[in-house]
Amino acid sequence: MKPLRLLLLDCRSALRRIDPDFESSTLHERLDDAILEIAQGEEKRSPKPEVPVPETHVAQQVAYAWQVAARDLRFAHPELHAQLFAKVRKLLDDGDLVDPGVEIQRLQASQAMAFSSAETARRELDDLRRSLSDAVPGVDARIPAAEATRLRMRMLIDAGSRGSGLPPPAHRRLDPADIAPTRDELREVAEGRRSLTREEREWCVTEAMVLCDFTRTPVQLLADGEQALARIILDGAPTPAPG
Repeated sequence: MKPLRLLLLDCRSALRRIDPDFESSTLHERLDDAILEIAQGEEKRSPKPEVPVPETHVAQQVAYAWQVAARDLRFAHPELHAQLFAKVRKLLDDGDLVDPGVEIQRLQASQAMAFSSAETARRELDDLRRSLSDAVPGVDARIPAAEATRLRMRMLIDAGSRGSGLPPPAHRRLDPADIAPTRDELREVAEGRRSLTREEREWCVTEAMVLCDFTRTPVQLLADGEQALARIILDGAPTPAPG
């Protein structure tokens, strides 16, 4: 039907040239109606194809909007357009531009690595504090962990400078009843306000293994940290009746 519509359009153009009264004639109206009817029939027979939208559609739209604005700026403010053009060229010369979505993924990966490094550093700090506590016992357990660490370091340095040696290590065989921390002391450990002594830690590991029905090893329990160890005992041990 398209050739017929084109033919009618050519006829209408020719009649306009040779007939001054063509615009007011009935033939003009009939030709217009026929051309319009043919055009509507063609639209019904050929539906519009769906245009696929790329994943970067939004980014492309933003880039196109900037392109249009820059084109208008070229005529309205040529000096500003030249500065903008120089800035864009410099960015392209300096290196590849990264898509915002890719940059967000890189930042998320970097953040995850930072969290992992921080957790590793925290575990290493806990291990160092435990080792220092074993090497320099006798510090009041109610002192905050950071202050207790500094105090043990001063004691260690003083003992080394005097050559007098350190206090005896904490490998003493004591009655379990004397080693076991109280619930208040366990709460302080769970809240991070104090740390366990070597004997208390060994007792807590043994107690936690029993409460977990031996489904976890001492290495796994210690890897979770003293706070988690104290919580296992607080959650699993019965609350003593008031005396």
